[in-house]
Amino acid sequence: MGLGFGISGIALYYFLRRVDGQQLLSALGSANLWILSICALTRGTVLALNAARTRILLLPLRRYRFSESFLAWLSGYVTDNLVPFRLGELVRVDLLARAGRISRSSTIAVVGLDRLIDFISLLMLVIVAAPLLTLDLGHANRLLLVIGIAVACVATALWLATHPLTMSRIVTAIVRPLSPTAQAWLVEKAQRFSEGLGALRSPSMLLTVLGLTLFARLVGMFTIQCWLWAFDLSLPVYAPLVVLLFISVGTMIPSSPGFIGTFHVACAYALELMGATPELAASVAIAGHFMATVPWTVGGIFVSFPGIQRVWQQQRESIRPPEHVPST
Repeated sequence: MGLGFGISGIALYYFLRRVDGQQLLSALGSANLWILSICALTRGTVLALNAARTRILLLPLRRYRFSESFLAWLSGYVTDNLVPFRLGELVRVDLLARAGRISRSSTIAVVGLDRLIDFISLLMLVIVAAPLLTLDLGHANRLLLVIGIAVACVATALWLATHPLTMSRIVTAIVRPLSPTAQAWLVEKAQRFSEGLGALRSPSMLLTVLGLTLFARLVGMFTIQCWLWAFDLSLPVYAPLVVLLFISVGTMIPSSPGFIGTFHVACAYALELMGATPELAASVAIAGHFMATVPWTVGGIFVSFPGIQRVWQQQRESIRPPEHVPST
């Protein structure tokens, strides 16, 4: 946590020391608030698309209601913006498991698939943006290594989804030195994890998930274009793609909750790379971060906390032992 806050502090210092305060306030004051308000709707759209994607990945386990999946995503999003260590992922895993009465091992696999698909879509953005940023993919050894890792992860996930019995045998052989109780527990968790990857066995589900992911990326690029319109900033047509790519990479760096600092530096640097002045780039980064996090975080608190309490209460009631009526 100290490392994250330290990185955020350094990023904010680097971000603010390069701009004139008066010019920054003047640029922020010139923003079109009506256009910026659209960003709150687009953020909600992205959350809804992610919830729909997770709901499809969960279909082999249980047919979830959209509200259950959306509550898990919203609660995780709020947690990530308020608490360090990306604990929102654990909140999402726990809520999905409790709402569906299924194993957390299965929901961990589903959430892991979510993140793997996001990673693959990010690599696709890098490949598309490479000619725009004059990147030579033939000599980008690190990028090729990352792509190779992504392909290996996809191949492993497909193998685990299509060979659940073989996976159980491998786990059984690995944990043989342990006690019988530990062996049974680990094998059972491995089986549940394999069940969570069941959507990979359906080409139609996989194509639908990929389509929703790409659509969510397009909505994200439209959000960035709204930022540019709000500040009357004229940049190349591919500017939203480049900014989205930089923000996606920047927010992978450990930082404080809400990606404060790393988000701003990544966004401003991308805009300056395409010709924006430091003050205008900083203004777009500040306004964009505010609209991307504050409205849905503040509103989500009043929705997610009661929702979490309701899910926990429903689970307690479902496992409560029946009362025995004394015989007369």
